[in-house]
Amino acid sequence: MKVDIDPETLSAVIGKIYDSAIDPTLWPVALESMCGLIGGTFGYIGLFDTHNRTMNLPYHWGGDTEMVRSYETLVPLSPFWDVMTQYQIGQIAFTSDLIEKMGVTEDDVLNSSFFKQWAQPNALRDVAAGVFINAGGHIGSVNLHTPPTRDLVGPRDLAVMELLLPHARRAVTIGGLIEKKSQAAAAFDATLDALTSAVILVDAEGRILQANQAAQNMFSACGPILSLHGELATHQADATNALRAAIGHAAINESELGYGGIGVPVRNRSSDAPFAHSIAHVFPLKAGKLRPGLSLGAVAAVFVTPAQGVSAPPVEALAALYDLTPTEARVMIEIASGKNRAATAIALGIADSTVKTHLARVFEKTGTSEQPELAKLVASLTSPVFLKR
Repeated sequence: MKVDIDPETLSAVIGKIYDSAIDPTLWPVALESMCGLIGGTFGYIGLFDTHNRTMNLPYHWGGDTEMVRSYETLVPLSPFWDVMTQYQIGQIAFTSDLIEKMGVTEDDVLNSSFFKQWAQPNALRDVAAGVFINAGGHIGSVNLHTPPTRDLVGPRDLAVMELLLPHARRAVTIGGLIEKKSQAAAAFDATLDALTSAVILVDAEGRILQANQAAQNMFSACGPILSLHGELATHQADATNALRAAIGHAAINESELGYGGIGVPVRNRSSDAPFAHSIAHVFPLKAGKLRPGLSLGAVAAVFVTPAQGVSAPPVEALAALYDLTPTEARVMIEIASGKNRAATAIALGIADSTVKTHLARVFEKTGTSEQPELAKLVASLTSPVFLKR
């Protein structure tokens, strides 16, 4: 669905999201602007532990301290715990869909202790929640709550969240890499050198302008990130192309950055080499109020961190390499496994026509045209790029 948002407005919102990665105190401002796109009155980044039924809410907008405290206290009563893990990275949860997955009625939820004790007193009725983490019972999501004075979350709200989610995921990921380090613009160079992750600042053509010590160590070890004639590269053409494409989007319009460039799997020439398996993230620097002053001439910072024995699952990695949406990546995997469109639709719980649309985009983005080519491509990436969990 095409969203009727002025491009300058959307760009300003996305700029605030990315600035929050550098200065986390800006997250409330970013969440307020995100809520403003759908008429939300409470927004937050939520980290949920489905095993212990607890939640950490590091950043929020729209609620006072008591509202947040009561949420964290009452969240074990939420009726949605048993279905939360069904939402994969890139998927959007909303109340009516949660209710359908639970197999209960709307009245059951409205009469639940959690709704009566927390949502209702705080004038909240619905939510659009975009998932950016789903691992080992831990769910991370950006959540925009709407009041009972407006319609329930609908197609436009979901389309807005789909636009914002990859940017929020990228900002949270980069923010986590620089957590607890000095984030003042004046100390950015010192911050980069203090990071254990490799960080390379590049211009619009991918030329390396600056690299911290961790990145220099990778260059010296000849991988997995390379400096070839002063340009950023990897040992894999697909990974290099994915990084350069994301850098190009960062240079022209960061609003066009989708899932490409988030969690790109890169590997060294052999599994025994230093930093054998790593993950790279492209972070835009050109726009916003805070980031352009961090490094003159740089349009993006590429963060590279060791995969520590576990690489990104295929859906995330395919999305990163070919700028696929998570659903497109899932369609690609199902079709590559030998399923036809009808079987894929059943497996993913979507319409056959939707599969057809996504498959056409998969063929276009991957430069393939038929099922055997997709199967060969996925097989070539599955080993050794993807390590078994």
